[in-house]
Amino acid sequence: MSAADSSLSDRTAPVLDWLATELSSDAELELAAFVRHIEDLTRPEVGRGQLQRCLDSLQARGVQISRMFREKLASTALPLDASLHRSATRLVSAFGKLATGYEDNLNEIRHRIAKNSRLSPQAISAKGLEILGEQFTVAHLAGNSAPYGFWLRAHTLFLGSQAADNSNNTGAADTAYKYLLAFSAAQPEGLTGPETCWLAELLNVAAGDTNISYTPPGDHDLGWFWIDPDQDTPPISDNRRAPPPVEGLIYFSAEELARKATAWIETLDTEEQPLNGLPAGLPASEAATLLRRVREYWATPPRREHSRRRNQYAVRVCTGLDAIWKMLRENGAARQEPYTSEWMVVNESPTGYAIMQVTGTASDLVAGMALALRRNDDDPWTLCVVRWIRTETPEQVELGLQVIANTAKPVTVGFRSGNQTRPMRPALVLPPIAALGRQQAILAPAGTYSARRFMLVSDTNRLYVAQGRLLSLDMQTAAVELFQYEIDPYPL
Repeated sequence: MSAADSSLSDRTAPVLDWLATELSSDAELELAAFVRHIEDLTRPEVGRGQLQRCLDSLQARGVQISRMFREKLASTALPLDASLHRSATRLVSAFGKLATGYEDNLNEIRHRIAKNSRLSPQAISAKGLEILGEQFTVAHLAGNSAPYGFWLRAHTLFLGSQAADNSNNTGAADTAYKYLLAFSAAQPEGLTGPETCWLAELLNVAAGDTNISYTPPGDHDLGWFWIDPDQDTPPISDNRRAPPPVEGLIYFSAEELARKATAWIETLDTEEQPLNGLPAGLPASEAATLLRRVREYWATPPRREHSRRRNQYAVRVCTGLDAIWKMLRENGAARQEPYTSEWMVVNESPTGYAIMQVTGTASDLVAGMALALRRNDDDPWTLCVVRWIRTETPEQVELGLQVIANTAKPVTVGFRSGNQTRPMRPALVLPPIAALGRQQAILAPAGTYSARRFMLVSDTNRLYVAQGRLLSLDMQTAAVELFQYEIDPYPL
């Protein structure tokens, strides 16, 4: 045995021995071993071939470990505690090193350096893109965005599978790349942990129902995205920004997936349990609500109507519909103080804000929840919905907000469906907005709406009881729902 062979055995034997053991139920223990072995094989003094020998087995083990952490992350509200955030960061970093290994392997084969490799460029690209899918999913579950260089690596791996001589066998690589594009287009930063996991499981089997093209779509085609493979950027909706006049762009459409989502929604609305073929983990009603939101992002991506301008001023913030409801019932700023904390507005537009935590400890944050803010004690509370959450560290939290009203009144509402009467629930009455053609609206906890008619009770100044009639359901998130209504002139 040569010295080189001895060195190879010395480095890979502990890794292969660990990979031969059964997966432990201790996710932290598995992560520690996973990270340790990858770090050992990626040291500068270690030959690249040693990592390549274990790469596929490490990739498979990494996916298993990732699924264990997905469950932990999905059941934990943001921001994560320091320990879990550190674990998620280590897992994301380890996946990045594995993806780099596949990218290096692909480059060696393409440049005829690894002449004896038994793997095709398509197989290498598919494995690398699959591990990038896990990295992307875990990063969003932890409240982070894609790591630096992520999209450049994804584009490189995908194009590497297309450039090979036998490029007609690119199915696995295509599907893995489409997963990244469809997942990104669904705006995962606006999903809760359980929603993220459910969507990830759905796209594992359904991402193939999207289309990739190298020619620009027609003028009448809707809901398409463009990708510049030379830039470290995700797919960009044509509604948000027109593609630049450069060659080599990739075009992506999830219109067919949106059509399938419509069929799933129609069936979920009549079933009490998720359909066979759809993931478990969400009740049928919540799965349908999620599909409605992502269907819109896939089919008709929203257009930004107003540009954001940078700013910097302090605001008081109250998070959560229940806390807002209680706060608005209190009289005086002193009594409202326990419900609020100080944040900083970092940019704003007529329809939204981005705010960053300044004081206190943010907890139990979920995308889609209600939030109220105001700059001065004499100002009314502006009602918003949290559109996205970023928390690169547990101490730094940034929220993207959509304004839905500039004042609100606390009430209780109760729906009656058939002979079943639901309990009264706290809600907020929002004033009409003539510019949007919106009548009076109610912001209520998710799952409140169940019929066309409901009872409304207000007792802040005087007792007022009325029967309302729902006109339209305008927004549904995992935390709240917004519907327009009118006072029923013919109560039952």
